Amino acid sequence: MRYLTLALSLLLLPSAVVAGTTTTPRPLDPLAAEAFAQALERSEIVRTLVTTLEASNVIVHIESSRALPSDVGGTTRFVVARGGYRYVRITFNAQLWGRDRIATLAHELQHACEVATSSAADLAGIRELFQHAGYRTGPYFETSAAATTGRSVLAELREARRGSVIPVGSGQPGQDRAPRR
Repeated sequence: MRYLTLALSLLLLPSAVVAGTTTTPRPLDPLAAEAFAQALERSEIVRTLVTTLEASNVIVHIESSRALPSDVGGTTRFVVARGGYRYVRITFNAQLWGRDRIATLAHELQHACEVATSSAADLAGIRELFQHAGYRTGPYFETSAAATTGRSVLAELREARRGSVIPVGSGQPGQDRAPRR
């Protein structure tokens, strides 16, 4: 009987809960899963951001993309509010490597936390949030908090490397930037 209960539990519970992973953020592709795992492993700042998101009603999906302009490391977009949850999608440039990828992901997670700590629940509310909390950079909004978070994570990762922590799976040995063309 105990085995039947276990088997039913495995079938009925979401795989994220069974695996012991977080319910948000949710990586959508293998590169996003790898980047998110590295960020969680290597950055206390990222772990703090994830804790904030887990305590909120914001569900974050993370994806990698080769279609972003080369000068854009990542974006965060509000998707929808349904069933008491607000959904946000983070897209990061798949051409980024190592520390740059982790710092960009942290930067975008900070934007998701800005949404999570606000009451914005539709596109107009999100636009208003970022108009007040941030500033325009071309077609995008930016916030000082996200820029600071990205820089802080880069510093955190550099310091960890100096402290003889071996970086895990940074794409290619010694490479922290997009490959040259």
